[in-house]
Order: sequence, then C-alpha cells, then structure tokens
Amino acid sequence: MKPFLAALFIILIAFSFLPIITHGAEGTGIWASTTCAATSNTGGPNKPCSFCDALIVTKNIIDFLFKVAIPLAVAIAVYGAVMMMLAAGSEERVRKSKQIITRAFIGLAIALSAWVIINTFLHILTGQPDFPWATITC
Repeated sequence: MKPFLAALFIILIAFSFLPIITHGAEGTGIWASTTCAATSNTGGPNKPCSFCDALIVTKNIIDFLFKVAIPLAVAIAVYGAVMMMLAAGSEERVRKSKQIITRAFIGLAIALSAWVIINTFLHILTGQPDFPWATITC
C-alpha cells in the first residue's frame, strides 16, 4: 500500500506543476518556431520540413522534457524530506530518505548535463555554435 501512496503523492505533485510547464506554450507544441508549421492551424507541419526544422523540433522536445524533470526532481526530494520527518527516529527510514533526496538531485544533475550536451551538439549541427542557447537559427 505504501508504494501506491508514494506514487500517488508524486503524481499529484507533478500535476500541480503542470501549469508552470505549459505557461507560455505556443499553440504549435513541438513544432513551434519551425518554418514547415509556421502557418499551420492544427499545430503540425503543412509543408515539407528541412533538417533545420528537425533540429528545432528536437530542441523543443528536449526543452519540454527538461521542464518536466525539474518539478519531478523537486517533488521526489520533497517526498524524501517528508519521509525523513515521518521516520520517527528509525535510522533505516532516515537512511532511505537521504538516499531518495540524494538520488533526486543526482537525477536533476544528469538531466541538466544531458540538456547542455544535447544543446551544444544541436548548435554545432546548425553550424552556429554561438549563443543564445534559447534559440536555434539555421
């Protein structure tokens, strides 16, 4: 029963961050800023896409996943902290809580590292490895 409650708690926390994730999202979703879906009303492409469009879509997907990873890591760390507060002096439960918190921040560090590596790779593929990192221009 406890794993079910833990999963339910994490899901509720994750969904509470959903408005933050979707705030300011354009109507075209992963196709935002692409030339092949610029005039589309449905959100998908309405003409053939170029290699640059594929890179932009990849970047949009990676950015979305990173925006999901941050609240998820925070929710897991909060869950570990709550478990630690409810440990009632049990050293085993405190140790497990510390592991959960540590693993949450390690996961966040891995997600950040992956975001930096993939963004760098995408900018190199476009032939413009310069800043700003927020946009890909081909």
